[in-house]
Amino acid sequence: MKLLLSLPLFSLVVASPVSADRVVNPSRITFDALGRIDNDSPLVKALATDGLVSLTNIPGFKQSKRRLMSNLHTCMLDLGDNIVTAHHFDDGTTRRSFATSTLPEVGAQPIKSLEDIPMNSNSESCQSFQGEVSSFRSSVEAATNLFSQKLSTEMRAYLQTPLMSSNVDGVVYDSINEVVAGGEHLEHFHSYQKDNSLGNAGETTIELHTDQGFFIAFTPGLIASSNDPTKQMKLSDGFYVQDRYGTKASVNFSEEDDLVFMIGDGANQYINNNLIDSKDAMPLRATPHALSFPAQIDSSDVRVWYGRMVLPPNNALSHGMGLTHGEVREALMDASTTGKSISLGCSSQDMKAVIHTTRHLSGPSVILNCTADELFCWYRCQPLDDELNTCSDRNLTLECVDSQGQITDPAQHNGAAPACYNSTAPLSSDNGDAWQGDSHHDDTHADDGHGHDRGDDGHHDEHMSTKSTSTGSRLFAWSLVVTFTISAILSVIS
Repeated sequence: MKLLLSLPLFSLVVASPVSADRVVNPSRITFDALGRIDNDSPLVKALATDGLVSLTNIPGFKQSKRRLMSNLHTCMLDLGDNIVTAHHFDDGTTRRSFATSTLPEVGAQPIKSLEDIPMNSNSESCQSFQGEVSSFRSSVEAATNLFSQKLSTEMRAYLQTPLMSSNVDGVVYDSINEVVAGGEHLEHFHSYQKDNSLGNAGETTIELHTDQGFFIAFTPGLIASSNDPTKQMKLSDGFYVQDRYGTKASVNFSEEDDLVFMIGDGANQYINNNLIDSKDAMPLRATPHALSFPAQIDSSDVRVWYGRMVLPPNNALSHGMGLTHGEVREALMDASTTGKSISLGCSSQDMKAVIHTTRHLSGPSVILNCTADELFCWYRCQPLDDELNTCSDRNLTLECVDSQGQITDPAQHNGAAPACYNSTAPLSSDNGDAWQGDSHHDDTHADDGHGHDRGDDGHHDEHMSTKSTSTGSRLFAWSLVVTFTISAILSVIS
């Protein structure tokens, strides 16, 4: 059979308002402790279990962050919509953004929107923001480097090398630290403001999804005044994750949380698929997350946020494609003409530092030709064994079935496999929601509790007559996840 499909950058989990079943506190590590930790530290365990960890007590960072963020929104308003990029969400929220990046061997790039400020501008907020932003970004750079160095040290014994090869003779990436140092880091400053007359209170602004970067470092959202930079800021709620059991949870950030590191699906593309076969090897968990902006107590309230997404090196080869990650992003960017921003880190189309995508792209497509003895499932043509070829003889249907024993969308990379099925069950869902896609990651069936398809434990519902595909096939399929569809290199995280 021949299937014409668009490649998704990430998949959505729900289309309904986010409601948390529980509240979770992030694992916390101080900046000094991260510099001292050994292999018994909680870093990898936290990232394998929850997919995020909070770094606290970064020297001088808390004060710098608040000085910077208190002036972000008013500076954007002073510059105006002809300079500042804005995106309007269906729930009535408007997001204004500054975009920039940090490049390997080059360093921090300027914020173009601020470079466009007229020479005679007398915006006190923009002057204050510019006076603080360099120090702020330097602190984030130091924290990101420390995080990647320690993660690299703790996981080195469990990873095959090289992690990534490149199209440059003699250039390989042997460690997590080398991957992070060699990649472009996309940075965004966002301000969210909601018009309560447009949309309902508590309506989801950005739906549950998993990002494609390796990880993101972000500051928990703060509520600031849109017209008074001196007003005391407070922490914002409305940030949700889907935990390893598939439960939606509200993350309870506190004043001590300086910078949060959250794993993206890139970990599955070039880290988890390089883990050695060891009971002590823990795959990193890509974290599905969402944002809901409730109605403000004060109509002038805005939510301000900063994030830095770490992408793989541009010259690193995208496994199974014969192209580099940079070439894949560039080709998809050039092919894309329009799109609706749905990621926590996406901004508008006219920003070159951003990954911008759509649920259904008008641009690039891929034709997958499955033979008669294959089934398109988990975004690949999966071979059928003799037993699967006899489903109809047993009055069963051949379906793409997930780890929960339910028929799932074959275009999603969610660990599904061909199976003989004895009913017309509905598409797989989480408490009645939409297809899980790559955001669910099969956390409920892995024998180590961490999921990510590290093996087939054979735990399937009684209506499935076969096990799923082998570990080797699953790991090969993860190599196809790297064919993520970026509609344009235009933005990053929330």
